[in-house]
Amino acid sequence: MYDTPHSAQFQNLTQRLLLVFSDAGAIPRMSAQDIDHYSELALFHDVGKQAIPPEILNKPGTLTTEEYSIMKTHTVQGCRLLAKDPALSAREDFPLICDVCRHHHERWDGGGYPDGLPGCQIAPWVQVVGLADAFDALLQPRPYKPAYLWTQAAAMISDGACGAFAPDILICFRYSIGKIYAAVY
Repeated sequence: MYDTPHSAQFQNLTQRLLLVFSDAGAIPRMSAQDIDHYSELALFHDVGKQAIPPEILNKPGTLTTEEYSIMKTHTVQGCRLLAKDPALSAREDFPLICDVCRHHHERWDGGGYPDGLPGCQIAPWVQVVGLADAFDALLQPRPYKPAYLWTQAAAMISDGACGAFAPDILICFRYSIGKIYAAVY
């Protein structure tokens, strides 16, 4: 999908989170093959941002309500863009690709988007991609914010500043993120 150092880093982060959470029982047990597969599919999560106007995507400062509404459409735009590729849309795992595009911003408490799915209605692996995305985004500088230290980013996620994640996932995240961070970054 994407072949950049950041993509490899994000895939590695997702892979390690899936492995640790699976081994700890925070998500259903996954085989090594499934972990590898899902961490590769995770790279598709933000493909819908290609449909977002650059002046919104790269805007320094806070987005207006209208701009934020447009930004949130990247979750549904991803599958629309990918469906235009006949080879990709014919893949057996295309529904999984659409799931991660559409639902990586859903939150355990139902306060996410685009569908407001609560709890167990969000695939466990997609919940992990959402957490990886939130953590990684906090570590990267953006036009509207500085990069945070990994300890600050971990605290923000643990304290709920970045959305609501499954309680078992958060407990496992708090316990393991130091080792995972050291291995990935």
